[in-house]
Amino acid sequence: MKFALLNDKKRIEATKGAKGVCPSCGSELIAKCGEIKVHYWSHKKKCDDHWWENETEWHRNWKNKFPKEWQEIIQKDESGEKHIADVKTKSGWVIEFQHSVIARDERDSRDYFYTNLIWVVDGTRRKTDIEQFESLIEHARTISNEPFMLRVFNDWTLERFRLNQEWDSSKSLVLFDFGKSEVSYRDKYSSNKDLWLIYPSNDRTHISCFSKDTFIEMMNNAQSDEVYKMLLDPIQTKLKEEAEQEQKRIDTLAKPINQKVGYLIGILRNRAEQQEWFDEFDEFDIKLASKILNNYVEAYIRRGYSDMEIEFRLDGIKEHVKNSHKWTVWSDSMERFTQEVIEGK
Repeated sequence: MKFALLNDKKRIEATKGAKGVCPSCGSELIAKCGEIKVHYWSHKKKCDDHWWENETEWHRNWKNKFPKEWQEIIQKDESGEKHIADVKTKSGWVIEFQHSVIARDERDSRDYFYTNLIWVVDGTRRKTDIEQFESLIEHARTISNEPFMLRVFNDWTLERFRLNQEWDSSKSLVLFDFGKSEVSYRDKYSSNKDLWLIYPSNDRTHISCFSKDTFIEMMNNAQSDEVYKMLLDPIQTKLKEEAEQEQKRIDTLAKPINQKVGYLIGILRNRAEQQEWFDEFDEFDIKLASKILNNYVEAYIRRGYSDMEIEFRLDGIKEHVKNSHKWTVWSDSMERFTQEVIEGK
């Protein structure tokens, strides 16, 4: 903790011999003033604010990017519950700097307690996080240069990235700071001057970066809303464009794809009409067969596959159709195949 209260009013920093109390729980604090580490206040007993934690040098350095009067601000809700926000800007946004592991229910509680919240998460706590992030970028596709934006589908590449697993469900904006580590991206270009946003949406995730200096400058100049819009608006616009393009492809399937879907339905219908297969295909439904095959095609379209790639996969389905002896077995397996495409398996 950087600040204690003196005589219940004045905020003071830790110095040798100083005395103070916690602005949140009111308990006595001890000034820790070593020769190497930055000076700080320590609780004699555990703080009543269960969100409070010992701060790292990374944590303190980030807070010092903002005015002292914005740091460690007490926030209360209607029930009287109170917590210490790391930084609260002039425009009312709270910035929480998170280094240590945080339980999901506690993170969710903070998301709801602070009306406008931005998380800045330390991406250097585990050595593997930067490696996993660069692997994620390597498997992503560049979809925009200005602003810089990548897209990756929600599959095994994201499952291997632990920071995403821990933070992807936060309702607040989450920015990752990889410190002095150089992040390689954009044709071998690398930088350690950016914050990174990972934005999940349904079956895909978008990744973008934002200059640390610009973020600090804009937050200090009461432009918090603009930061939010600059980061999210381009992604939401791109999501809308992608959805419209994909739906257009689905509505106007290429002739070869339509022909192959029709050919497969014809094989199924012929087998159902043949006496030797009638009992096993007696539940055959041509409308349902068409829907199942079109769902299979649509799953590949939404994952960005080309017409040629989809045609190739329909050729593989032809053998599956010929080797199926029961309609229900075929329909169940096709729905499973489609789900695997959606999940990127």
